[in-house]
Amino acid sequence: MHGQLSMRMRCLRPISSRRRCLLLGGDTAAFCALLVEGLAHLESTLEVDDDHGGGGSSGSVSMRWCADAMRLVKRMQREMLAIFRKADVPAAAAAASSAGGGWFEHYMQETAALLDFCNAFKAAVSRMHRYCMVVDFAAQVGSAAAATGDDGAAAASLVVVDSAAATAPCAAKPGQTAVRDKIAEAKAAVAEAERLGRAIISGGGGGDGGAAGGMVVVTLVAKITTSVLAIIVLQALTSPSETTLDAGGVQQPTLAAAAAAAVPELEPWCESLSLIHARFPSPATVSEHENVAAAVRNLVNGGETTGGGGRHVEVLRARSGELREGVEMFDCVLDEVFDEVIRGRNEMLGILRDKALI
Repeated sequence: MHGQLSMRMRCLRPISSRRRCLLLGGDTAAFCALLVEGLAHLESTLEVDDDHGGGGSSGSVSMRWCADAMRLVKRMQREMLAIFRKADVPAAAAAASSAGGGWFEHYMQETAALLDFCNAFKAAVSRMHRYCMVVDFAAQVGSAAAATGDDGAAAASLVVVDSAAATAPCAAKPGQTAVRDKIAEAKAAVAEAERLGRAIISGGGGGDGGAAGGMVVVTLVAKITTSVLAIIVLQALTSPSETTLDAGGVQQPTLAAAAAAAVPELEPWCESLSLIHARFPSPATVSEHENVAAAVRNLVNGGETTGGGGRHVEVLRARSGELREGVEMFDCVLDEVFDEVIRGRNEMLGILRDKALI
């Protein structure tokens, strides 16, 4: 059982094919197929390193995997925008729905939540950058001390012990509360998206026609996927910390068995997202950060061992470089996601305005 999200994974078995809700087809069905392809890639590249201790289902994932997860989120935003751009749906259907809001409202809510996640990611990235700076400074102190004949490892270890803890990803107490609040909001959003999805599907399209109903379902699918991926990535970036959730977690990231029966195109998505969650470690950390932490421990212990200090300092420098490279890569992808979301929101506002004038 994963304590972070505390999901209860339910089997998706179509219970009847007698009644089909024709919500997905053409572009919307293609969107779900592309999403499944992206999730399959994430699952196949998810390599969990559990060599750093912790036991159970704990482990670490790479910054590259976290960046790939955000690349999938960016791709979802781009594909959704393409669907909305091509759709010939009246403004009234876009703005309102008997099932709890039209696709435009859900899209704006989903992208606003994603922007909030981007801010949380930026805060985590900033802390990691500061941590890298401290570790790099420690390595420089160690190298300078060794060059003058002093014990470089001992000098570097003093810097790490005194300063690194204050800048580690888990060190900011106010940030922990913000992360917990953001995860709680995301869990509530997933539960609400599932409820609305079931209502739309059981109602045969939400009363606004198949096209509008299908677009709402696609938006809710993207919302659930984004929320689940963002939660697990954010927890990895901020661990080890108090953000691990052990109670009242998100329900299964699906639209339930009835949805898979009515809309079979959703079943592969349900299974793919559930599989990623099942394999994702809990609690999770970033493998590059764990490698730096291991190098720090070796440096502190090696500082008392004659002749090993220089090697430990060089290992620390190398591991810090790997973490910095991964953080910078993730930061670049995060900027791309942010730009994609802002562009999409502005374009959607323009589309709705033009429809209202027709």
